[in-house]
Parts: sequence; C-alpha cells; structure tokens
Amino acid sequence: MTHQNQATRLSITRSLHVHGWGHLDPVLLASLATEAPLLLVGAHGTAKSLLIERIAGALGLSMRHYNASLLNYDDLVGIPIPEEDNDSLRFITTPGSIWDAEFVFFDEISRCRPDLQNKMFPIIHERRVAGIQLHKLRHRWAAMNPPAPEEPGAANPGQPVSYYLGSEPLDPALADRFPFVVAVPDWRQLSKDDRRRVVSWSDDHADVAMFDPDGLEQMVAECAARIPELEAQLDSWLSDYMVLVMDLLDKAQLPQSPRRARMLARSVVAVHAARLVLEGEEAELDDSAEIALTFGLPQNATDVPPSPATVAAVHRQAWEVASLLEDDQWRQILEEREFPRRVVMADQMGFSDPDLSRLITQTLSAEASEARRVSLGVAMFLAYRARRELTPAAWEPLAQLAARVLEPRGMTGLVRPGADASLWQEVREWLGSADRDTSPLGQLARNYILAGFPDLWRRENWKEALERFQGDLNLFGVPEVL
Repeated sequence: MTHQNQATRLSITRSLHVHGWGHLDPVLLASLATEAPLLLVGAHGTAKSLLIERIAGALGLSMRHYNASLLNYDDLVGIPIPEEDNDSLRFITTPGSIWDAEFVFFDEISRCRPDLQNKMFPIIHERRVAGIQLHKLRHRWAAMNPPAPEEPGAANPGQPVSYYLGSEPLDPALADRFPFVVAVPDWRQLSKDDRRRVVSWSDDHADVAMFDPDGLEQMVAECAARIPELEAQLDSWLSDYMVLVMDLLDKAQLPQSPRRARMLARSVVAVHAARLVLEGEEAELDDSAEIALTFGLPQNATDVPPSPATVAAVHRQAWEVASLLEDDQWRQILEEREFPRRVVMADQMGFSDPDLSRLITQTLSAEASEARRVSLGVAMFLAYRARRELTPAAWEPLAQLAARVLEPRGMTGLVRPGADASLWQEVREWLGSADRDTSPLGQLARNYILAGFPDLWRRENWKEALERFQGDLNLFGVPEVL
C-alpha cells in the first residue's frame, strides 16, 4: 500500500495545520494513546518540532523542549543538594527542569553526548530520572536528522539524500526504547496540494473532515479504550503473525530484539485502534499491521534505513502465511524455516499444484543469492516438469533459471590477467578432474559452473555454490528422475 496517498476521515496533523503528514496520523494517535515513546527522523525544516509543540498544546500538557545537542544533566534535574541527614538529595530546580513535565521532547537526540544518551534511557523507557519516578510524565518524544551513511552510495534508492555532519546513528539500545521510529516527509515527498498549503496564507481543508484541536484528548481516550478489546480479539493471530515477521526480518538482515517483537505486537493493535477512530469501521487490519511495521523498526534511525519495499514484502508474506495457519498441514509446512524444504514437504503431503506453485515462488523470492536461485530453479524444474502442472507464475521463473544450465550454448571471451584469470585457472583444473564423471549429474555440475563464469563467481564462491547445487539436486530427488 502507499501510505503517502492514504486518506483519513479525520486528520490530526491537518487540524493542527501541519501538511503532508496525513499518512502518519494513526501512528501519532497510537503513540499518544499508549503513551509509547516516539522518535521522528527527518530533514531540518520539516515541522517536527512544530507538530510536537502543537500536539502538547492541544492536549493542554506541560511540555519541556530540550535541545539534546546542548543539554547538560543539570538542565534536566537542577542542582543536587544533600539533605541534612546526608541520606538523600533534593534538587534546586528551574522552570525548565523535568520534574513537573507531562510531555518531554528531546530534539537533536542524534547529536547528544554518549554519556547523556545513557542518562536518557530510564527517562524514555521507565519515566525515571536519578532513580526517581516521574509521576506526571506521560509522553516522551524525540527528533533527529538522518545520519550520513559511511559510504555516500549506500543510501537506499528513493530515500532522501540529506547528510548531516554530527548527526550520528543512535546507540541501538536507545533506539530500541522507541516503539515508533517515524521517517517524516520532506518537500520532495509532499503532494502538489500539500506544497501549496505549506506556502499559502489560507488553509483549505475541503478534502478532510476537521476536528477541534481541543477534542484531541477525547480521540486519544477513545483510542486507548479500544485497545484492550482488540488485544483480546487478536492475541492468537497476532502471535503467529509476529513470530513470522521476526523470522522474515532476520532473513532480510533486519534482526530485532525480543523487546521489539513485543513492542511491534502492541503497536499493531494500537495503530488499528487509531485507524478505527480516525477512519471508522472500514479500516482494515492488513493495512494497520503494515503501517505499524513500517514505522516500528529501530533501523529507521540508522544511516541506511530499510527500504519500504523490503518491509512491505516482509509484511505481505507474514500476513499471507498467518492467514493459512488455521490449517494443520499448512502449519506443519510453514513451521519449517527453510523455504526449499517447505516445497519438498508440500509435494510429499500432496498439496495442490496452485499451493505448491505459491511455495515455489516464495522460495525463489526469499533467496538473495543469484547462484542459489539458479540452483533451486534447475532442481525444481527437473523435479516437477513431468508430474506437476504448476501455475505460469511458478513455471516461468523456473524455466528461465533452468535454461541457464540446461540449454547448450557456446561461449567465447578473453580472460584478462588478474582475478578472472585466477578464477578461470581454478575452474579449468576442476573441469579436468570432473570430466571423469560422465553421468547426467556430473554434466549438470559442469554446466552449472560454466554458466556462472565469470559474473556469478566474481560475487560468490563457486565451490560453495557447487556444493549447494549438488545438495539441492539431492533434496528435490533429481537423481531419481534423470
């Protein structure tokens, strides 16, 4: 789904005269309703501070705005003075001290000194400072500029390229204290209408139903009231979905802590409750789960945040699998973590051709290694070509991958001195010894290695790839069908 184009029946941000943030309304409301810390990540001048100040004002909360890059610990707690009995401390405070704050905003948190970041841990996570509970404190929000990647070309395609000297990736433990880590839109990501609203004196809200900012507190209360019932309704399904999400994120090299798994599960419920308040009963849980996942990963605050396409693919696969877990056979299949083995198990259990096709396409799409995709393509093509009527969506990629090994073709080229020459020398020596194996499997192995030279073997170890190829042929029973 495209969050940027998502329309809401009510808009918190538009009602507070902040434009282009409508897709973030459910996340903001979910954070307020659960009193969960929220981190905004975006370029300068994108209204991060403005929005937070207006939200605190609309809720009538006492707010403290700290510039973390200039902050000293005494600015938070005041000056400590020992009591007469020397067994405790009291603090001489200033109007900016944190003790009576209800809403705290740490701006420029990525420019904060490491020692002070450590002191923020208990404030953000436990609402404590100097070991003392902050009974009045409800909301802990922060903001930062995107940190510059170590390698300028490492940014994801389509991501804003705004580098900030001095803005460092947060300590992972601190980032993990924020259930919501939200990338905010810059000028390039605003629609034409929102750009006009930003610069216009008038404020046209004809396309959105407005609410009185004074009513924000009521909306927060309504959202919070919906959460317990939704948690009870969704508990079983959400457990399956979140376990799948965690495994898929790990495969996508986006590993999460057990704490984050719990946070994400709660965030799915909170975002869905927020969307029910904002959009009405037509809000779909599918979209709510994707929104919560998109804006719930601590990696959003790193120098190279995850691409939206990767997160969407993780959600889509986990959603589809979770919806199938009511079936005992599907549960057995999907509890197997290795995708190729899922295909073999489903074939042995007599799954239908369309269901087997779905597992094949998932297996190919989940594999990051091109050499392994070719390996799996050959093995599955040979295993199922004579006894399965797979869907075109499965046959087409299998045939394309298998053709690279099974179709004979000549190849000529100049091998220049250097890495390619050394690589070819290794391959040629192996081919000389492999010529003694005249079996169909031996021919397949030679074709596989030659098909990957030189491009694949510049990126991957050909000996390890060959070992996986032979294992895949055995896994899918290819020796028996040749």
